[in-house]
Order: sequence, then structure tokens, then C-alpha cells
Amino acid sequence: MLRVLNQGLNHLEEWLIATLIAAATGLIFIAVVHRYGAGESINLSRWAAAHGLTWLAAISMAVFTFLSELDLSWAQELCIYMFIWMAKFGAAYGVRTGIHVGVDLLVNRLPEHSRKHVILFSLLCGALFTGMIAAFGASFVSEMFKTGQQSNDLEAPMWFVYLAIPLGSGLMCFRFLQVSWFYYWTGELPHHDETHVEGVEADGSPALHPQPAGAATKAASRKVSPLGVILIMAPILIFALCLGEKTGFIVLPHWLRAFTVFALLIALMLTGIPVSIALGLTVMTFLFTLTAVPIEAVSMKLFTGIEGFEIMAIPFFILAGNFLTHGGVARRMINFATSLIGHWHGGLGLAGIVACAMFALVCGSSVATVAAIGAIVLPEMVRHGYPMRFGAGIITVAGSLGILMLPSIPKIVYAVSTNTSIGALFVAGLLPGIMLTTMLCIVTWWLARSRDYPRLPKASWGETVRTFRESIWGLMLVVIIIGGIYSGLFTATEAAAMAAVYSFVIAVFVYKAIKFADVPRVLLRAANTSAMLLYIVTNAVLFSFVLSNENLPATLADWIAAQNLGWVGFLLVVNVLLLLAGNFMEPNSIILIMAPILAPAAKKLGIDLVHFGIVMDVNMEVGLCHPPVGLNLYVASMIARMRITDLAVAVLPWLVTMLGFLVIVTYWPDLTLFLPRLLGMH
Repeated sequence: MLRVLNQGLNHLEEWLIATLIAAATGLIFIAVVHRYGAGESINLSRWAAAHGLTWLAAISMAVFTFLSELDLSWAQELCIYMFIWMAKFGAAYGVRTGIHVGVDLLVNRLPEHSRKHVILFSLLCGALFTGMIAAFGASFVSEMFKTGQQSNDLEAPMWFVYLAIPLGSGLMCFRFLQVSWFYYWTGELPHHDETHVEGVEADGSPALHPQPAGAATKAASRKVSPLGVILIMAPILIFALCLGEKTGFIVLPHWLRAFTVFALLIALMLTGIPVSIALGLTVMTFLFTLTAVPIEAVSMKLFTGIEGFEIMAIPFFILAGNFLTHGGVARRMINFATSLIGHWHGGLGLAGIVACAMFALVCGSSVATVAAIGAIVLPEMVRHGYPMRFGAGIITVAGSLGILMLPSIPKIVYAVSTNTSIGALFVAGLLPGIMLTTMLCIVTWWLARSRDYPRLPKASWGETVRTFRESIWGLMLVVIIIGGIYSGLFTATEAAAMAAVYSFVIAVFVYKAIKFADVPRVLLRAANTSAMLLYIVTNAVLFSFVLSNENLPATLADWIAAQNLGWVGFLLVVNVLLLLAGNFMEPNSIILIMAPILAPAAKKLGIDLVHFGIVMDVNMEVGLCHPPVGLNLYVASMIARMRITDLAVAVLPWLVTMLGFLVIVTYWPDLTLFLPRLLGMH
């Protein structure tokens, strides 16, 4: 019976989040069509009447009458609420599938016995936090029920809307306990491979991914590691310190209170706790022990943290990227790039870089770019006589263009964190992206020429035109995204929704690379990834709330200004800090934690926040391409069947090129700001 109930709950989870992301996407698409449909239909009716086409005029007038009488003012509000429910329930699904990201570098180096203790500690911390949020959320919903408050447009009871918090958090707590119980008895954890490539079988052999240190022998695995004890005790001791302040046993100066926030966050993350849970537990500890902020404010922030319509662009672009990755777009872009430059030295490598740049114009994800382009280009390069190391090094670094060019998930996260224009950030990455593409091509051409790698026959103009016509459907997304935002037709979120619908159409109906029966799987994968990111955003908003309540960003900005570093020295320090953080954390987590702290200091020094956002973005690119947590490496290693250590050496020529590019972007602001200013977007 319990097994049947659990299976039913699993299916309900999957059905709910996949349906919500599909419904929200369709709703925004319909709202945009409705907004412009009325005006265009009356124009068409007048034109048809003037040309004697009475039947067309009548139809157009009927469409105009229908659309003008249809009220969709509630669509945006409903879309936000649907995504909030998707985020809360999707976060629980993410626990079951293991998608939540954490810093497990030290945990993986522990002996088996100690590693098990630390992982159980982190899972139980997740259950503790989500259980607390479920309890607070239930109390908050009860109060909302008593007030009878309704939403603005839908006039829906707010208690029902806020019910997502206790239900989703309660389910998430159950999932943490379920995973803990299963892990205790079997030693197995759910594993969502974010680097999974469709059509490429994962190779988990020791040759590809070496076993962590400490797991070599049974005798060693039974030892209690001092590092394991430290990882568990550090957050407990910091929590005890906070309790001492709460009870009056000790008195902490203001600077030490601020230090405690970051110390607890780092200590929790080092245990492998998901970044989102570490942020939430840090906030809850600080609020309960070191401040007098009412818990109702926390419950409200859990909801309003992702209530902004701009944040909804994240799931839409993720969904578009999922359709593009498996929808035949990448192969057609590669064919077009090969027809242009395949006959040069290192032609296939150059084509891979250009294809990555073209795919980055419409995708917004680095991992998706490496997966989509690498799975096609790397086998072709080997077949034509290129060493696999050469091709894998190229694609690993070139794939990072996915978060630099026009749409980009990290750019949206930064924009939301710093209240910066999403459209300006999108456009600001275009010229830097073209420059990086050119630099990577030059290095590839020089290496291929010096090593006498093979060249392809020169394609005819007819072949180039044919491949361009085949790839035009994918490239049209650039017009939809930037043309729509720049012309004022769409907001960034609406452009993302239009891109998702358009990607679905070309993948399913035009290229026919995805069967209609496979669409729910794509929706579920997109919803899972989106929920993980939105859950991090929610708790990062809580973290920023604590920082602002303690006035830490302003204090830090004043302190930095007092050091007389100037904008040159400040950006140097920021680059070093972000490059170090890239060794341990994934890009979105770094931005959500660092941007609210560093952006006020940058602004105080006169650094444009759009330029600063691109600088952070390029730092994130570098972090994706080197161990130990560079996701691009893991995708490329899976495709190339190479050890991570070997691939880390193979990427060096292009990684050094990217570091040089980072210096150029950092100290040449006009490179990023020229286009936004030219287009009047900044």
C-alpha cells in the first residue's frame, strides 16, 4: 500500500510541475497574441474593405470584436502564481531526483564511513529547514485565511495562493527524510546528471571519473576522519555561538555578527548541503538568534522572493533551451558553420566554435551548448583525423559562450539580484561574445596550422545557401528575443515565453526531431531545472534581506571605498574572488550570493552595473571550464570518454585565451556598453 501511495505521489509531482510550466508558457503566449491581435485584426479589416474583400473584412472584424471583449489582465498574475507552485513542488521533486546543487568537494574526499555521516547530516539539515518552513508557512496561511485577503487581478483568496509554501515545503521535508532513510540502508543517493547528453551513454568507470580519495580500501573506509568531524561540528559550533548571543551568555560585536553570517553559510555549504538549503538555514539561524525580525516577514519573503515577473524569464529560457538542444537546431547550425569555414586549417574545430556562438545566440545555457554541439562535432572531428583532446578542449571552452551571448540564465539572475535591465545585459554580451569567438578561432587556427591538422574541401555557394536556409528557423530566435525587446513589443519575460513556444514548434513540427509523445519529458526536465534555480533564488532573496537588514552591503561599500583601491583595483579583487569561488560553486549560486554584496560597492566606485554584470558573467564562464566543479568539463568528458584530469590539461590553450579576454572585458567598459547605449537600452 505504501509503495502504491509513493508511486502515486511521484506521478502527481511530475504531472503537476510539467503541466504548470506548459500552462504558464501557453498563457503568456496567448496574452501577447491577444495584446497585438486586436489592433492587427482591425487594420486587416480596413485593408480588406478598401480592396473589396468583404469576406476577409467580416472575419477580421469578428476577430477584433472577440479579442477586444476578452479580458486577459489576470494572465500575468496567474502565471506568477503557477510558477510559484511549480517552484515549491518542483523543489521537492528535485530532492527526489538529486538535482539540487551543493559544494561536495571536501565530502567526496572523505573515507566512506565518514562521508556517510556527513551526507546524512546534510540531508537531515535539509529536512529540518524545510520542516520549519512548512510549519511557519502553515501558520502564515492560517492568518491569511482569517483576513480574507484577495489577489489584485484574479481576486483569488491569498490563503490558497500561499498554500504552496506549507504544502511544497512539507513535501520537500518528506523527500529529504525519504532520501535519508534510503541512503542509510543502501548507501545510494538519487543522482540527477545535469551533464547528461541525450543519445550518449554515461560511462561511470574509474578511468573516466576516478574514485574519491579515501575509498581505496575497506580498512581505510571504516576510519573516522578528522575532516568529517570538523565538517559536522563547525556549523553546530557556530550555531551554539549564535545561541550564546541570544541568551545573553556572550555579546558579539557588530562586525563579528556579520562575520558569523558568512562563516555559517560556508560551513554549511562545505558539508555538501544544497546551496539553497545552506542559504535558508543561515538566514533562519540569524533571524532567530541575532535579530528581532518577525517570522511573518520571512514567510512573506518566501513567497515574494520569486513573485517578480522578470524572474519568470528563467523557466521560459530553460524550456526553450531544452527544445533547442534536442530539436535538430544544433546540427543545422554546425552544417552552416562548416560550409563557411570548414576548408580553413582546423576547419571542423572552427565550425564548432562558430556553431557554439550561433547556438548561444538563442539558448542561454552553457551546459546545453556543450551538449548539443559537442555530441555532434566531436565524433566528426575524430572521424576526420583530429585528436579527441583537441576537439574536446575547443568545445569545452567555446560552449561557455552559451551564458555570454544574447539570452543567458546567469544574466537574468544577476539582473534580478541587482535590479538591472535584462534587455541591456542581453545586448551587452553580444560584442564581447563576438570578440571571444574570434579569439578562440585564432588560437584554434594557429594550433591546427602548426600541427598540420586536416582541412575539409571548400563548400560551394549553393551548399552554403542550402545550409543557411536549413538553419534559419533556429537563427530567427535572435530576431524574436532581441527584436521584440528592443522594439518594445515584448518584455524580456514575454520574449522568453515566445522563444519557448517557437522552439517547441520548430523542434516538433518543422524539424520533427522531437516526437509529440516526448514533449512531456522535455517539460519535466525543464521544470526540474527551473525549480532548482527558483528555489535558490527564493532563499538568496532571504539572505539578501538579512544582509540589508544588517546594512552589510552599504557598510562593505563604504569600507571598500575607504581602501582607495579605485575601480581598477576593485575589479581586480572582484575577479580574483570570483575565480576562486568558481572552483567550488556553480555560476547562479555565486551570482545570487555575491552580486547583492559587490554591486553596491561597484556602483559607489562609478562602475556601470551592466558592465559589472558582464564581468561577473565572464568569470562564471571561466569557472565552467576548469575543475573541480566545471560542468562543461563533465559534459565534454562524457562525450569524449576522457578523464577529467586529461581534459583539464587539454583545455589550457583556450582557457588561457579566456583569461586574457577577461582582462580585456574588465578594463574596457565601452566594449560591453556600446551596443546598449547605441540602441537606447541603457
